[in-house]
Amino acid sequence: MAQPIFNPSVPGSYALQYGVRSGLQIAVNGLVKHKNKDFVINLLSGGNIALHMSFRWEKTKSIVLNAKIDNAWGSEISHSNPLHHDQAFDLQIRVYPGYFHVTTNGVLLGDFPHRLPFESIQAIALEGNVHINNIQFSQFH
Repeated sequence: MAQPIFNPSVPGSYALQYGVRSGLQIAVNGLVKHKNKDFVINLLSGGNIALHMSFRWEKTKSIVLNAKIDNAWGSEISHSNPLHHDQAFDLQIRVYPGYFHVTTNGVLLGDFPHRLPFESIQAIALEGNVHINNIQFSQFH
């Protein structure tokens, strides 16, 4: 199992030394830093983004899930954003054979179907106005 990543810099990109497989849970614990400022967490596959999670406040208070393949964005799946500024959060990404299951603070954000093979994911990237305490990896089944 991959070692936890503590206090990663934002922006930053971090290799997933053991890759991604079905049954993996990625837990991101952090703090929303500023009111009305967006942040993004991406799972990267080479030059592609296998899972793009955009936490938005500036235009709409939503969370958008998407993928970017060969420099082209796919269709967005949008959900209501349950987070508030200065709020701690615990984001859980569970990898199932056909989809990612994404929750925040126990609230289901949604399931996002794989648009790239999840085994090709090599890194996690962070950007925007967020403080990340840690990223942890575990098996959920």
